[in-house]
Amino acid sequence: MNFITQILFFFGAIGVFNSFIVAVYFLINKSYSNLSNRLFGLFLLILNLRILKSLFYAFSTDDPVWFLQSGPSFFLLIGPLFFCYTLSVCKPNSFWIKYWKHHILFWLGIVIFLMIFVPFKEYNNLNKTIILPIINLQWLFFILLSGIFIKSNFITQKNNQIKKKWLLVLTLAVLTLWSNYTFMSFDYFISGSIVFSILFYLFFVYFLIKKRYASKIFEKTKKKNILSSSRKDQHLINQLNEVMLNEKLFLNTNLKIAEVAEKLDISTHELSKLINDSAGKNFTDFINEYRIEQAKQLIQDNSLYTIEAIGNQSGFNSKSAFYKAFNKFTKTTPAKYKAQQSSFL
Repeated sequence: MNFITQILFFFGAIGVFNSFIVAVYFLINKSYSNLSNRLFGLFLLILNLRILKSLFYAFSTDDPVWFLQSGPSFFLLIGPLFFCYTLSVCKPNSFWIKYWKHHILFWLGIVIFLMIFVPFKEYNNLNKTIILPIINLQWLFFILLSGIFIKSNFITQKNNQIKKKWLLVLTLAVLTLWSNYTFMSFDYFISGSIVFSILFYLFFVYFLIKKRYASKIFEKTKKKNILSSSRKDQHLINQLNEVMLNEKLFLNTNLKIAEVAEKLDISTHELSKLINDSAGKNFTDFINEYRIEQAKQLIQDNSLYTIEAIGNQSGFNSKSAFYKAFNKFTKTTPAKYKAQQSSFL
């Protein structure tokens, strides 16, 4: 290497090296064990490999190092990981976050398939002229999809607006890198690693100066505090009961725990644990208790309704389920309860 190429290699490599350390830090540090931080670490790690590969390619000889022989197939993970990270911040209870592992495993399966059946060493031209452009289109698709979710899924709170601005700026940075690698000639791939280094250090210095913003974006895992947890639980219980009574979610015969959790902006696991700890019952019994109270009210107010009609209007999807739940909570059948109410009139 001459002096100029040495300088270019240095500037391209230094950002990759330091961002690799940051990626590993987010992946192994217990203080940042939140899903969004872990996903960011994974995304940054795979993006690092992409940048590192372009750096090696720019300075490769006629006999390229083994790293280049792996081909571009693992680039397929960049877009999905970025998409999962953005959703974990702006829509943490979404379907994609619930099944994010399945999503990534799907693309990982395609990566392995391409590496085995379309190896870069044997299909060099095919990988460069067909597979790589398809991968770049997939990456762009997930960048744009992430931008749509970011713009439409944030509520107007100060903390959320900080995260929204961060994700929008990050999306623009990733789009800049995508443009560089999509439209830049293979002979100038060194520019991608230099752009990456510049972006990385701009973000790094900014967060070093604005530590308060960094703590809001990359939230640490909070240590459990029994007193504060009980207060938070009580608030959630009150909120849950309010939602159930005001919106009457229990009337939905196909109500899922994920739908209720989304109303409270918590995970399904947190809601399940909350109901179990506070009410001593599972989600199904918790919802059925509301339905039985609704049924009892209907029986008292509308004596002309049939038992089956009362069950349907209370949120049960079958007559047998209604009878079973009614007997469980009242120790009697709907018909006997109706007869008792009639005798009081």
